[in-house]
Amino acid sequence: MSEKVLRAIIQLLAASAQIDGVTDEEKQIIHKFLEENFDEEIVAKYIAIFDNYAAVKLNPREICEQLNSELTKNQKIIILAYLLELSIADGLASEREQKFSQKISEYFYLETTEYELLRHFILEDFSESNTHSNIIWIDGLEKAERKYKHIYRKNLEGAIGILRIPSAEMYLLKYVGKTDLYLNSLPIKDHHVYPFPVGSSIRNENIKPVYYSDVVGLFLSETNEVKISFEAQDIWYKFANGRIGLRGISLAEGAGQLIGLMGASGSGKSTLLNVLNGTLKPTQGKVLINSIDIHENKEATAGLIGYVPQDDLLIEELTVYQNLYYAAKLSISDASEQELDELVQKTLKSLGILEIQDLKVGNPLQKTISGGQRKRVNVALELLREPYILFVDEPTSGLSSRDSENIMVLFKELALRGKLIFIVIHQPSSDIFKMFDKLLILDVGGYPIYYGNPLEAITYFKDIAGFVDKNKNMCGECGNVNPEQIFNIIETKMVNEYGSLTDKRKMTPRKWHEFYEKHIPPPQIATQTEKPTIHFKVAPFFKQMQVYLTRDVLSKLSNTQYMVINLLEAPLLALILAFIVRFYQVSDGTYIFAKNNNLPAYIFMSVIVALFVGLSVSAEEIIKDAKIRKRERFLHLSRMSYLISKVILMFSFSAIQMLSFVLIGNWILGIEGMNTMYWLVLFSTACFANMLGLNISATFNSVVTIYILIPLLLIPQLLLGGIVVRFNEINPVLGSNRKVPLLAEFMASRWAFEALVVGQFKNNRFERDFYPYDQKIAQAEYHKVLYVPELETKLDNAFNFQSADSLKDEAKENLVVLKNELQKQNKLTGIVWDNPERLDLPALKEKYHSLKEHLQKIKKFYILSYNEYSEQKDKLIASLTKNEAERKNFLAMKNYYHNEAIEKLVKAVETPERIITDGSRLIQKIYPIFQNPEPNHSFDFRTHFFAPQKHFMGQFADTPYFNVVIIWLMSGVFFVTLYFNVFRNFLEYVTNTIGKLQHKQKN
Repeated sequence: MSEKVLRAIIQLLAASAQIDGVTDEEKQIIHKFLEENFDEEIVAKYIAIFDNYAAVKLNPREICEQLNSELTKNQKIIILAYLLELSIADGLASEREQKFSQKISEYFYLETTEYELLRHFILEDFSESNTHSNIIWIDGLEKAERKYKHIYRKNLEGAIGILRIPSAEMYLLKYVGKTDLYLNSLPIKDHHVYPFPVGSSIRNENIKPVYYSDVVGLFLSETNEVKISFEAQDIWYKFANGRIGLRGISLAEGAGQLIGLMGASGSGKSTLLNVLNGTLKPTQGKVLINSIDIHENKEATAGLIGYVPQDDLLIEELTVYQNLYYAAKLSISDASEQELDELVQKTLKSLGILEIQDLKVGNPLQKTISGGQRKRVNVALELLREPYILFVDEPTSGLSSRDSENIMVLFKELALRGKLIFIVIHQPSSDIFKMFDKLLILDVGGYPIYYGNPLEAITYFKDIAGFVDKNKNMCGECGNVNPEQIFNIIETKMVNEYGSLTDKRKMTPRKWHEFYEKHIPPPQIATQTEKPTIHFKVAPFFKQMQVYLTRDVLSKLSNTQYMVINLLEAPLLALILAFIVRFYQVSDGTYIFAKNNNLPAYIFMSVIVALFVGLSVSAEEIIKDAKIRKRERFLHLSRMSYLISKVILMFSFSAIQMLSFVLIGNWILGIEGMNTMYWLVLFSTACFANMLGLNISATFNSVVTIYILIPLLLIPQLLLGGIVVRFNEINPVLGSNRKVPLLAEFMASRWAFEALVVGQFKNNRFERDFYPYDQKIAQAEYHKVLYVPELETKLDNAFNFQSADSLKDEAKENLVVLKNELQKQNKLTGIVWDNPERLDLPALKEKYHSLKEHLQKIKKFYILSYNEYSEQKDKLIASLTKNEAERKNFLAMKNYYHNEAIEKLVKAVETPERIITDGSRLIQKIYPIFQNPEPNHSFDFRTHFFAPQKHFMGQFADTPYFNVVIIWLMSGVFFVTLYFNVFRNFLEYVTNTIGKLQHKQKN
């Protein structure tokens, strides 16, 4: 209080005292006012100033006008109370004195009804007639029925009156009687009026203390429309690794209470909070709201609980208003746009943050609103749907002392409005400590060691520790308490023989818990059975999805850096990659698409870019929402709607990114007529990467871990994509002569690269007309040049074997291959060799020559086939090159659409082994692009690399489209694992198993 204001108050008191002359009693009241607020030196100074003012004429109106600009309403009410007390100091308040007080109340712009209430309370003693709905009388008289608010205290002589001023939510106390009572360790004088602030208590050795929460609770019991009973019954919690986190905790509370949860690090405060709010299910015990078990019947208690974690739950890129608006849309589906707006505005106003509604929330590095304002916005998110019970974790963490006090005042106000609030708090100040109605203290290991009034806690621990001043729980002069005393006593260390403190505590947590069980009575409350009304209705599935999507889009659009990087990343990579691989002969000076040897590398790197971009854009999407989703879990919103909104957003980004990549990259390299196919394959690959990124985002708790993991996910895609390590040169343990290695089948890069390469070769404008002829020609050439001669060699080797066992075994193997291939050719050529399965070594001698002739017939068949399709192709070419202009156009088209490096890759003409024996079959290694698959069964879709077609259930499909379907199926599998949190659950299982083993080893 400034000296200017204090002088004005003294002037006002002096003016009141002047009315009927200054008496000693009035001087005592002035002395009491100064003693309660200032030290002895200031008291003496201002008593002298009072005497000076009392001797001169003063103008009360001018004094009040000066004070109106300096004092709060609460302060004005206290001054008016002192004026009324002055008027009755001589035993009787004259009419002039009462009129003076009334004028002062008018000058202070106080309501007449409240002035009259205050006047009657101060000037009249307790009687049946001096009652009001805003007055509580406390006495030692037991009566069956009373028509006024009453608190009974045995052995109390006289009566204590407590007046509530509703507009200021403040309380005044007056005692009429002879019992020695103490208000916060200071003696209460008969007929004097005292403020009754938050955390106060009235005490005497022979009566049960009267706490601030008792008084407030009695007022609230009549204003609360819905009765709430919250009970925790013998709560035990054991972690997955076997460690006990909570031990036999019980509590029972009703509406209008502010409950503090305190304890040292590792005592289980946050664990208890999460059990009480339903996040964790207790190993033993129940948590009940109005007799409903919140863990067994979550639907029935949906919306009754609110949760404000220690960390922010805000979307940093959105404004304060947008954060609240979209939260309201999710939880209040039946409200109109106008009603939602009004609700948000009302909530912002009630929390004092209306003026910042259009400011972007920002983050700790780019602050636009203060820490205290951020906490208020977090609270506002919960208050939108009006939960009955609010759980708050470390609300003052990281805030200044002023912001901490302001935010705790907010919670106290919410409790006074009828909310039940549980707050985990660490090292509160004196003012904050006194705000709590109850305090639950935990010790290391989850032991409850105190449950009751906060001020009584200091007395309780001092008493057990044997302190001399055990009954002194606050400073008598300043009214402050020191909460740290509690933990200093709890954690007192033992001293060794040298006088040094040891690491061993005097009293273990178990010992403190034994005192708790002995001295703290079991909590009791009148259990309610009526189900509370839920003030909200969760939005339906599609509306939730729409809100999630809209919220995400706005969030990303407002993040300029995010948008610029994500939209420019793909085209810049396309520009860099395409520019580097745009190869042409310097001597010619002209770029020719057909001669660009780097096209396979470009295609493969395009696939890797799609994977990388898809992963990077989605890797943080779920982890950054984890805290917000934790709050929204109390609304029981649809996880499916949230995930689908994420998928739609990620796929939209991928569609735009891959379109820009394809348009720029293909334009620079001159890839014509293939944009749609390139975009489809790369978009599908990016979507697969999106789903993979969302899965790892949902699995791990650290962004750093996720980005460390990305190379681990990409490198196998690089190695097993089909170009960095050729499949015919891979580790034999992994390889397969007939098909793509099994491990590679799980790589999206392999399916995407094959789809693009095969599509580029088969479906370009030049080759697509010639491909049917080229396929027949290539297969005929393979059979006549490589296949039949290899069979003849097998036949000769089997016929000419010696008696040695090793050679005989080799001959049998050759004969098995020969029989299998003859059966195959019976179907392909129609040139039938009867019963090849009966062919054996003894019969081979007489059938050798006929087999030779049969193989020649097969060879002749393929020679004729080769000639026939070569002739047909030549005719087609001739029809397209009738004159010089057409010939030039034909060659131009080939250079424009056909690429020699791709042709060389898919034909595998440089492979050292063009045909090999694998078990009982001959495997074609050359011309894979012309070799159709040979499925073993209806569901066999696996083939060799660069196969032109794929098979499934008796049907054949072109490789590019089939591969795209496979990539989408893989993405679908990842969506299922994402929805059911498969990877996270597996990781937790592994972690918990390791934890259990470590816990067993320690014990």
